[in-house]
Amino acid sequence: MMNDFLKNYLRILLMLIVFIVGVGLVIVGQRDIGAPGLGLMLLGLTMLITLLWLYNRKYK
Repeated sequence: MMNDFLKNYLRILLMLIVFIVGVGLVIVGQRDIGAPGLGLMLLGLTMLITLLWLYNRKYK
């Protein structure tokens, strides 16, 4: 069905979108003082750490 090139391209595109959203959440959360800002920053950090884990998983 889907060849390897398309599958790899979609995976990289999804990871790039998640990265941009994660960095955006950290930046937006940094502007807000209090619990909501902290929650946004922690959510963004969780997304970035998950991406790092997924990337490094194949080099274990």
